Amino acid sequence: MLRRAMSSWKPRYFDIGVNFSDSMFQGRYNGSATAKHPADIEQVIARAKLFNVNRMLITASSIEESRAHLLLVAAHLPNFASTAGVHPCTVAEEFYGGIDNEAPLENVEEKLLELKNIALEGHEKGLVKSFGEIGLDYDRLHYSTRAQQREMFTRQLQVYAQVKHLKMPLFLHMRAACDDFVELILPFLEDGSISVGNGVVHSFTGTKEELEKILKLGFFIGINGCSLKTQENVDVAKLIPPEKLMIETDAPWCEIRKSHASYPLISPYPSLFYPEISVNISENVEEDIGDKKKPSAPKNAIKLDAFLPFPSIKKENFEKHKLQTQQRLESLGEAPSLDVGEFAYPLIKSRNEPVFVGQVAEIMAKLHGLTGEAETRTFVDTIYTNSCTLFNM
Repeated sequence: MLRRAMSSWKPRYFDIGVNFSDSMFQGRYNGSATAKHPADIEQVIARAKLFNVNRMLITASSIEESRAHLLLVAAHLPNFASTAGVHPCTVAEEFYGGIDNEAPLENVEEKLLELKNIALEGHEKGLVKSFGEIGLDYDRLHYSTRAQQREMFTRQLQVYAQVKHLKMPLFLHMRAACDDFVELILPFLEDGSISVGNGVVHSFTGTKEELEKILKLGFFIGINGCSLKTQENVDVAKLIPPEKLMIETDAPWCEIRKSHASYPLISPYPSLFYPEISVNISENVEEDIGDKKKPSAPKNAIKLDAFLPFPSIKKENFEKHKLQTQQRLESLGEAPSLDVGEFAYPLIKSRNEPVFVGQVAEIMAKLHGLTGEAETRTFVDTIYTNSCTLFNM
């Protein structure tokens, strides 16, 4: 039986960028068809909810993903919503049939119509809450050329203009392409196709000057681990006004690593950002753990994550960990909590999850110089409200 530690306030998180279509959540890594572990989206979702991630935006990179996400979102209403759109790194494959083709496919209009219909139908059912992920990514031109990205960013903005009556916000991507991004999107702002402020540029990694240009357009800024790698990233991130800030994981990507400039700002569990989860253990189990298992703990202990109360394992060791956990449970004779601690479902090293979005919140609060509990709570609440309001959730 699990109960939360008593508190008059708890954080509420909205992870605005989760890629549940990624094969890592099916246990497959690096293009392999062989799974290292079973599909575990539901375990990942449950863990996130445990630490107050009660809203998630599931992001689409293709037309297929835009439609496929509807089933997942429908199973988790009202906590989930999805986007509909084609990522700049995917436009070559989706609309051109490959990066080497200069002209779009003959059925490009049919594809754009399908995307429009997914947005319309999904929005009507309360499943699609944003149009995207669309934009420009000049850091990864090996996926789609500049010309392909520019053309399809404009074409998708034209589709968005056709559904502007839905008032859905845009979910935008911009990497190393700020001038072109502004050039292409500005006409849609000027003619009213895009309402001022009705969108977020997610996973922002730009310069101070680029931040100023994006804020001038009225958009929100989404921050994740990729936004917090270098000292320059950190110096720019602290300039984002709280009323324009959103947080995300971009899971399974963009984790915060030891090499990141922001890493030292993370506090271990429990903290204001990750309140303690208390577990009721029966006297028999507690006595068993205390009297019988403590002497052998160093030999049999299951290593927990550096910051959160979950085992952290390499993907290759999943079956070994599963067996070790079963043996430990059998030795106790009665199962303690499986929600937190050494018997909880493991984190997979180097795979980001929505549960880590609280770390982004903590880093951003500290970058804004917040040290008092009351002002920190207000900051966290502001970020959450920003996201709920923009995405109408």
